Amino acid sequence: MTILETIQSDIKNWWLFILKGLVFIGAGIYVFCSPLAGYIGLSVLFSIVIIISGISQIYFASVNTTMKGWGWSLISGILDLVIGIYLFSYPLITMATLPLFLGFWLMFRSFYLMGIAFDLKSYGVTSWAGVLLGSILLLITSLMVMYFPAAGAAGIIVISGTALVIGGILNIMLALKFKDLKKITAPFVK
Repeated sequence: MTILETIQSDIKNWWLFILKGLVFIGAGIYVFCSPLAGYIGLSVLFSIVIIISGISQIYFASVNTTMKGWGWSLISGILDLVIGIYLFSYPLITMATLPLFLGFWLMFRSFYLMGIAFDLKSYGVTSWAGVLLGSILLLITSLMVMYFPAAGAAGIIVISGTALVIGGILNIMLALKFKDLKKITAPFVK
């Protein structure tokens, strides 16, 4: 089996990133629409989003084991799942440390997406720079989330909602890149 055949056959379930992106966007919109729910709602929502993200990432990695970097996807998913379960189990701790957890989690996601962008470049996907640019924007918002506690709850809610929407858009972009990558390799596969 050639590398192109491997890519073609192994980028399965790319649509999971669309679902994850929609969950992130929905969570971001919820954060914007319900600022009065405050930290409790945001901490529970954040925990659930991370759990869903972890499950989908683990599943994606497990069905794409020959894809470049699949191990990082698996580690990312396991880390998301463990953090999400922990935060969901201890909502008071989540409320007290929300900016740090959210900021570091978003930073980790941005580094993961940067790696995926460079993987896409190595596969010859021409629009990989959009994923890279978005991941840099996500990195900036993650740093703002960690910095903003001094500005109060309203600031963390706005920045968190923005970061979740950006992360959702990036996941949808990534899904479409995986779908395109599958199509690009199709003519070369017999």
